[in-house]
Amino acid sequence: MKKHLVFVYGTLRKGGSNAHFLEHATYNEHSCYVQGQLYDTGWGYPALVLEKGSWVTGELYEVSTIELEQLDELEDFVENRAENLYDRISVTVHTTNSKVEAFVYIMRIKKSHFVSILENDWIKYIHNH
Repeated sequence: MKKHLVFVYGTLRKGGSNAHFLEHATYNEHSCYVQGQLYDTGWGYPALVLEKGSWVTGELYEVSTIELEQLDELEDFVENRAENLYDRISVTVHTTNSKVEAFVYIMRIKKSHFVSILENDWIKYIHNH
């Protein structure tokens, strides 16, 4: 069975409202980072925008193709669809001991009402606000 690495930074992280989607996935790394900026969408979940200069905290999971399809559905991602809210792309994830390529869901269009999350860590942010 094919496995896929996925970097999660928001509601899919442990303690997040959608963490149950990954209850059968392999939890590879709890402290890893991708370059970018997190924003509070005001809709109960964050948006990741790829930007150089800062690092977003997240977790790394290994998922099956079926689990990846479930994540695509959760994120309302359809391959090659122009009106996706999120795109699923491959990025370099920096872990404690290495760098790996993994899928991540990024926001296609940053809305003007989004609020920058200074700590770039959704779980810390929701506990502090």
